[in-house]
Amino acid sequence: MYANGLPGVTLQLLDDLTKDEEEDFNEFWADIYQRSIVNFTSLIQSKLTDKFHIDLSLISRETSKFGDDVNQSGLMSGITLYYRLPRYGKTQIVSVVVNSNLAQDVDFEFYIFDKDENGKILKTVNATLTEGENTINIDTYFSNDQIFIGYDAAAYPDLFGTTNRYYNDYYGLWDDFSCWYPCYGGGRAHVTQVNGGGFNVVFNSVCSVDKVVEQNINIFKDAFWYFIGLELMFERIHSDKFNRWTTLSADRAKELIGNYQAWAEEKSDNAIRGIRMKEDHICFSCKSLVTHSYELP
Repeated sequence: MYANGLPGVTLQLLDDLTKDEEEDFNEFWADIYQRSIVNFTSLIQSKLTDKFHIDLSLISRETSKFGDDVNQSGLMSGITLYYRLPRYGKTQIVSVVVNSNLAQDVDFEFYIFDKDENGKILKTVNATLTEGENTINIDTYFSNDQIFIGYDAAAYPDLFGTTNRYYNDYYGLWDDFSCWYPCYGGGRAHVTQVNGGGFNVVFNSVCSVDKVVEQNINIFKDAFWYFIGLELMFERIHSDKFNRWTTLSADRAKELIGNYQAWAEEKSDNAIRGIRMKEDHICFSCKSLVTHSYELP
């Protein structure tokens, strides 16, 4: 399925819509595609909310508190975060806090791994640390049940170590370096300080409508195709690169918006009916159907 297969869309139109400040068509297309994903996901969330109770936030917390001593383990150190995610769950690492004992600034590099330090590197983060606590924004979602946020303590021996932060509202198995706590449905979550730790990780575990779309893209592809058409027509109407000799007029673009909207609604409704949300009863539970019966006198 190609964008120029949509009614009213040609390769020439796509080329004409590329902005002067954009390097080439690929940059323009990446912007259109990303906007389509965001708006399409918003539509699907709205439609799912009509049918299901959606528990968007499963848990939100910080992992650690800083100690009085720097971490001199000389090893790969940090935090292992385990959360048994439901099918449509993701873990968002919001930010990481590091406490530096150095009076001067230092360039700092750390990694987010799948499972442990031997796993695949999911993200590399670089930051400049000043003396004291430094908050490094991450704002990245992960579908991995277990991730390790780690740094080389041999390369950075002047960062303070950490122990687990305690929460009175959880009842589990606790100590300063490894703790288990209850989650949903008998599941467990686990935070472990590895080789003296060194991070306070702020994270959320959430139910992700993005993941619903990603894992069912074959079902949603027709509806999403029309959403790409919507974004292209919006771009056509608001673009200043067209004149009265343009083959696709603004009036025609507005007409196509109406058509694309109707087709996207129809296709997305059909797609949602084809998804078995029972596969994830943690994130999605059916809304109760209330029936009324009337007795005539």
